[in-house]
Amino acid sequence: MNTNIEIELKLRCIHPEKISDIYEIPLLSSIKDAWQKKKVHSIYYDTADNVFLNSGIIFRTRSEDNNWIQTLKIAGNSNGGFTRRREYNVAIQDGKPDLSILKDSNLKNFIKDTKSKYELLPIFETNFDRSVALYNYEGRSVLEISVDVGSIIAKDKSENFCEVEIELKEGNVSCILKLAEELASFINFLLEPKSKFYRGILLANLEPKFEIQREKDPDIIAEEGLQNELLEKLQELILYHNKFVENPENFDNLHDFRVAIRKIRTLLKFGKPLIEDENLNYWLEKFDNITEMTNSLRETDVLIEEYRSFLSVTKQDKLNHPLTNKLLEERQNKLNQIYPLFSEGKFTSLFLGFWYWLLEGAFLVDDSVNLKLKKFVKERLNDWIRRALKRLKKTDFNNEEDLHKLRITAKNLRYSLETFSFVLKPSTKEMISRLKKIQDILGYIHDTQTFSAYLDNLILSSSDPEIHKESGWLLGYRLHSDQGLKSDLEKQWKKFKDQAKSFME
Repeated sequence: MNTNIEIELKLRCIHPEKISDIYEIPLLSSIKDAWQKKKVHSIYYDTADNVFLNSGIIFRTRSEDNNWIQTLKIAGNSNGGFTRRREYNVAIQDGKPDLSILKDSNLKNFIKDTKSKYELLPIFETNFDRSVALYNYEGRSVLEISVDVGSIIAKDKSENFCEVEIELKEGNVSCILKLAEELASFINFLLEPKSKFYRGILLANLEPKFEIQREKDPDIIAEEGLQNELLEKLQELILYHNKFVENPENFDNLHDFRVAIRKIRTLLKFGKPLIEDENLNYWLEKFDNITEMTNSLRETDVLIEEYRSFLSVTKQDKLNHPLTNKLLEERQNKLNQIYPLFSEGKFTSLFLGFWYWLLEGAFLVDDSVNLKLKKFVKERLNDWIRRALKRLKKTDFNNEEDLHKLRITAKNLRYSLETFSFVLKPSTKEMISRLKKIQDILGYIHDTQTFSAYLDNLILSSSDPEIHKESGWLLGYRLHSDQGLKSDLEKQWKKFKDQAKSFME
């Protein structure tokens, strides 16, 4: 039985008709004649009650040019943004799964019931053409590059795919990222975090109960702990990026993407003492640019949602309101401007470059220093809380700019506390909850200010009296709501001050 650890990265080809261009990329000229073409047919199995799926086990048979291999993969830990899976392969004669091999091996511990649960059923299959070659990356690593074009079939449903897999065979895992980044400069790719298996079970309407859990150690070295959290936030960012690509009409997808960026920016600023300044500023600026680019669309989304909420509260028909129609028209125009940057994979190289930097060059490592994450987080949070209290003391609650700065301070503090809650006392949850309330109030007040400027411009550009009237309704409603919120805001901050003092003791 052949055993190995699988570490790979997938790139989804945005324009499948252009995938053959990969064979002409100068970067891969050394393997131009080394590509091997195969026809691959895989059948994935599970028990009737999904024992494998709910235990983090993938079981399949695969035919490559009529040679059958049985494979069992076991979910492992997620490290560096890559999911590592232990993989067991054995040749079989006729394509039929042979569980006796598992019973006679050290894998028997993964099979909970040796009788009734051993009957396997096919849950979905894949059929695809694969071109594969080994690539020596700068003499540092051996990578297997696979170009896969085909489909996933689950009963009467199917889904096509066109992707490139880069798997580490030998060497440094970060070389996968550098090669992927270079390939993305030639061909439009999206990072594809979902495996064929995961896409298959979604197509089959199955939902796994198993989830990879990464244990978080408060006594880990500070640089490594910060790196782990940033890598986790990057994976979330990639996920939300792709969700927006797949469904830009869902307002939450853009919002979640922007929140993921904010969390990364917060962690970068939080970890500043451990990070080289020049590169830190470079990445902060890059993520700032994406946020600014999406600001206008997000403002329109929030305004549309707020007007719909207003119509619901005032029990008016949500349909055929000139203001709603005008806002939806504006949203479509703004979406048309920025959506191609997402759908054409313009951020793929940036994500890969940031990922590589986190693994290879982000941190100021001093071997003489052995600073633990728990100590670093506590000291850094004390500093941030003291700054927050100073800003609070200077804040004029009737000054828009002061409130905006206070909102950013609350947001950064909350995200930091949430991220590192595993190294803090359980009572910290109360402070996080308080900061969320403060952030929500400040966000509401900030949105009212944004709405006012937005609606003023909208009125100036429209001659429709109904739009003027409806804009006045909404703005009057918001301004009235703000008055009560400002009073509540001061009360919330007073309670936060008591919690903050207790935290720093």
